[in-house]
Amino acid sequence: MAERKVTVVEIEKTIRDPDWSAQQGPKWILAKHFEERKDNLLAAVVLEKEETNLWVVLTVLVHFEVRRA
Repeated sequence: MAERKVTVVEIEKTIRDPDWSAQQGPKWILAKHFEERKDNLLAAVVLEKEETNLWVVLTVLVHFEVRRA
């Protein structure tokens, strides 16, 4: 997160209220646009731990683009 200059608050907002999401097996890709960021969408690849109501952030991406089929 530090390398990509992403804050904990931005990740929390992305997880709680994503603009776009896709499930890939047990993982989710969640993306959100932030007006103050000039690097396209911010995305987080997360794993939901349902039994503990916990989200584990596996990686964070900037310059994320949704591919349309």
